[in-house]
Amino acid sequence: MKYGDSHLFSPARISPNGRSRAKKGDCPRISSCLRGAFLAFPLALFLLPAGCGRRKLSSDELERNRLFAEILKREDRRTLGEDDFFPRNLHFSTHPEVRQWCAVALGRIGNRRALPWLYNALHSSYASVRAAAAFAVGEIEDRETLKEEFLRVDPRAASELVAALDDPSIQVRMRAVEALGKAGSPSDSVEIIRRLHALPYEGSPVEQTYLRLAITALTRLRDPSAVPALEKLAESPDPEIQWRCANGLYGLRARKARSTFLRLLRSYNPDVRAHAARGAGICEAPDLADALIPLISLHDPDSGKPNSLGVRASAVEALGNLRNPGAIPAIRKALQEAPIVRANPEQVNFAVQAAAALGNIGASEGKDALVPLTRIQGPAAVSAVIALAKLSRGNATFFDLVRLEDFTTEAARRAAAQALGEVGGPEAVRRLKLMLIQAASERATAAEIRAVPAAVEALARIGVEDLQTIVEPYLASHDGVILRAAIKAYKPPPRRKAPWKPLVEAYQRMAPGWDLEAKVSALSALQPWLSEQDVQAVLRSALGDRQRNARVAALSLLRKAGATDVPDDPGPSESATTDITYSILAVSRQNRTVATLETERGNIEIELYREDAPLTTANFISLARGDFFNGLSFMRVVPYYVIQGGDPRNDMEGGPGYTIRCEINMRAYEKGSVGMALSGKDTGGSQFFITLSPQPRLDGGFTCFGRVISGMQAAQSMTAGDKILKVRIEEDITLFDYRRY
Repeated sequence: MKYGDSHLFSPARISPNGRSRAKKGDCPRISSCLRGAFLAFPLALFLLPAGCGRRKLSSDELERNRLFAEILKREDRRTLGEDDFFPRNLHFSTHPEVRQWCAVALGRIGNRRALPWLYNALHSSYASVRAAAAFAVGEIEDRETLKEEFLRVDPRAASELVAALDDPSIQVRMRAVEALGKAGSPSDSVEIIRRLHALPYEGSPVEQTYLRLAITALTRLRDPSAVPALEKLAESPDPEIQWRCANGLYGLRARKARSTFLRLLRSYNPDVRAHAARGAGICEAPDLADALIPLISLHDPDSGKPNSLGVRASAVEALGNLRNPGAIPAIRKALQEAPIVRANPEQVNFAVQAAAALGNIGASEGKDALVPLTRIQGPAAVSAVIALAKLSRGNATFFDLVRLEDFTTEAARRAAAQALGEVGGPEAVRRLKLMLIQAASERATAAEIRAVPAAVEALARIGVEDLQTIVEPYLASHDGVILRAAIKAYKPPPRRKAPWKPLVEAYQRMAPGWDLEAKVSALSALQPWLSEQDVQAVLRSALGDRQRNARVAALSLLRKAGATDVPDDPGPSESATTDITYSILAVSRQNRTVATLETERGNIEIELYREDAPLTTANFISLARGDFFNGLSFMRVVPYYVIQGGDPRNDMEGGPGYTIRCEINMRAYEKGSVGMALSGKDTGGSQFFITLSPQPRLDGGFTCFGRVISGMQAAQSMTAGDKILKVRIEEDITLFDYRRY
């Protein structure tokens, strides 16, 4: 796909040969022949370390490499195989690490046939194997995933995990409690709380990890009875426990924990204050604004000590959620405390959050603070124009306050479209339709073309009378991003004959290609008509789709329709990865590999997890050595949360033109962790994120494939739009000269 080719986006000029893509947009940097085959043999050469020192490998090392490669192949292809490879090696391998690899792989594959093997492995003589088995049970029996696929939880899963809570090894107990948070029910929180009360906590790292996982599990179980336990635990003098409890209470939406949040707001620890501030924002008590206002200034008015950006951003977000207009003067003053310029990234990022907060407060007094921000080019203006539109809903004076003609970059045009959807009214509709006309012209710019999905979504938000006339031509688009926006906006009139037909045709048109998200969107949109024979016919045809996730979506809908003659498992994934590539990854799994991101804000050095996420790491290395990331920006920056980059479209919808499998592992998302951005299982590609603070809710849900070992200051200084100049890959250990166990 050529992004500058407006014909592709014109409803009247849809290319019959338009390329489909699997992950959020094609990339012109990679040939279509590489789609789905990033690790085919020619590209595997990218994975070879620069050196070639030789060393004779022992027979044990060779055997482990062989088994790692075989496990990786089956995991990549999402298949157990028809032999006894997994149960044999899970239970009887002489190498404990092989047993552990098998357990984790079974969790990633997700086939429920493996559950009896894992239940048996929970009684292994090796604690590491028992821990991995517990983790894998949680992955397979994740109740949210099973709910989406209309499958019932295996009742044995929770009972096995509860029994593992009393395992002699705390490492096993911590993985059991983590898994119970995914596979258990709210009633299981009692078992977790009882063991928390009995924990002889002395502050060791492993005890901290256990507490972290237990608090996260209680949050995921969403049992209100856990709130008193977390409040009691938050009385600990340990700041680590305090902020994790505050985070858990926030996740449980514990509005009655007001006194706990207020007490923690007075902590000396910035992490505790930041999480307590977020918690205060959910309490629905406008008077809490008085406690939050001192936290949004650059310096605390009482102590004179600096407030960190994490504290300021969390506090201003909370003020927006409290919707107290009395906080507006303080927010405006905080915006004026420092110049909002590129050289001052902290104030830029604060301004982004402050603008969003003013929009959430919803009071017209906020306009005076927002209008100046709309005249600053960059992310602050993008956030401010949307907030200003919220305050001007239904009021044409919006167009007197802001010049949308000045919003010319891709991000700015998308924001302008979103703002028009918020404002509504005839003038907004006229401008949105004009945006679609401009995008279909021969002279359309890339920024105009990529604003099409936002314009379609904005028109749907307004609810224009001729929406379906506007939308239907885009349902025939070969561009997945536009197609998904059109599907979302498609609301056929009640008396329309065969209203499902455009959706069926959209899926059938995309089926031969690799645009997974477009296919799943088209299939999922068929839900209102599951009783129709034509719809069931296309769902059954989708059971043969080349992409496993499309088959999963079709199976889920057929089960919802009451079909009993469909398989439990969707079948293996298609993969073009070769056996030699799996072998290369196995041999190099212990290489210490460092990726250096040269950015406009400085260098960020990332150690990659070759063994914990071999395919993801290899994909990142391959893209980096192919100069894929050069010139791309960090398009998403959320203070105290993440920075996200690697998108050639720069709208969080782009990718390299293929998808890779998730490699969920037991790595925690701490400050500086690096993970793959996803829009569903197995939808990774090139987008990645770096966490700016610990994010326990991401654990076990996103592939963690590295950690920042140097340059966190640069990461924390990033603003939306800052570019990656180059990515360098360095190997400390060569292909054959690697570490022994």
